[in-house]
Amino acid sequence: MMCGRLLPLLVSSVLLFTGCTSSASTHGTFINPLSGSCRKSKIKYRGTSSTDDDDVMTGNKCLVDIPYERRKQIEIRHPKLAKRIFSQEANIRQTEEWFYTYLGISPSQKKAFYKKLPESNHGRSTIERLGRYRLHQWFKFFLRRDNVGLNAKQLRKMVISRPQLLSYKLSNIEATTKFFREELGLSNDELISILQSYPSVLMYSIDNRLRPTVAFLRNEVLCTNERVKRICISYPNVFSHSLEKTLLPKLTFFKELGLKRSEVSQVVARFAPTLWLSEENLKSKLDFLADSLGMHNFELRIVVLSYPQILGLGIESNMAPKMRFFLKPEEIDDDNPDASLQDNLLNCGLSKGELKDFVLYQPALLAYSLEGRLKPRVAQMKDSNITFQYSPRNIMSYTDKKFQAWLASQTITWSLAE
Repeated sequence: MMCGRLLPLLVSSVLLFTGCTSSASTHGTFINPLSGSCRKSKIKYRGTSSTDDDDVMTGNKCLVDIPYERRKQIEIRHPKLAKRIFSQEANIRQTEEWFYTYLGISPSQKKAFYKKLPESNHGRSTIERLGRYRLHQWFKFFLRRDNVGLNAKQLRKMVISRPQLLSYKLSNIEATTKFFREELGLSNDELISILQSYPSVLMYSIDNRLRPTVAFLRNEVLCTNERVKRICISYPNVFSHSLEKTLLPKLTFFKELGLKRSEVSQVVARFAPTLWLSEENLKSKLDFLADSLGMHNFELRIVVLSYPQILGLGIESNMAPKMRFFLKPEEIDDDNPDASLQDNLLNCGLSKGELKDFVLYQPALLAYSLEGRLKPRVAQMKDSNITFQYSPRNIMSYTDKKFQAWLASQTITWSLAE
């Protein structure tokens, strides 16, 4: 039993595997573990530097190639294992075969893996170059609960998503995980969450990227430690953006919008991408709301504070179709009349002022699915002779159960105010 358990560890710890064709060795020197004297072993070893014509294993690949002194240490400490490992009959898989089997990578996943490793021979040389010992140490670090604690599925997902990590020094990765634990106070589960969604975070410099970004969130955006932690867990790609080119200039943009520094902290905590969406992108959303609903700057400020996620909605793909759905046809300034006609087959008939009141009360109204929530509920209300204009301002935030209960309680052509 002990032999069976030690063999995989011993093999992975001391053997360097190559893919090159080589000749087998002569009979190797075996060290008697009791006397320490040298004697010629009758075992034929593969992977030594010398060859005899009689012992050449034609057609086979040299799978074991280690220095004589290291092999001698193994023979002294584990003579039985040495016979199993170094003999010509040893059944040892090549590094790549072991790698894919160990991780449980399917053929289709191999293709995705190769595409992200722009090496010769579809990335195979990378695995061979790293070697089984280094890979085994790398896997062990991520799998052990006292280090990271990934399970096999999570490890496979991370490796396939960012195979370049395999080439990074384990000492650097250890330092980065230590940074997240000690300076951000992340638990194992929170660290795993980050690595599953954005494993590239392990590739950033602590001093040049990770620590300055955290300091920016704390000192410039005035986020509490808990908010910083929540942002890093929910949006770990915050570390991918330049402090000087992207993050710092955004504070000037918020100031021009009329937000105080404490309000910026509130906005960023609720929707961190406002820090790295381009100013052109953000301004286009604000201009659209101002033009479509006649909003003034102070009203735009209210919307952004209440629901900053609105800045992440697309205009043509999201907000414009909803404007056509909510507004009266004559209130719509649309360059796509065919789309307006199609959407107006089911239309709420609101004026710009009425829709603005709805949005100011609940900006998330524009974020609900048009086909999944807005249209079905308005259709049910019309079937019950209920006018959307007189419905509760937060009607779309109701759960399905609450909406149906409210709908059943209406007995007249307008809804009762809550």
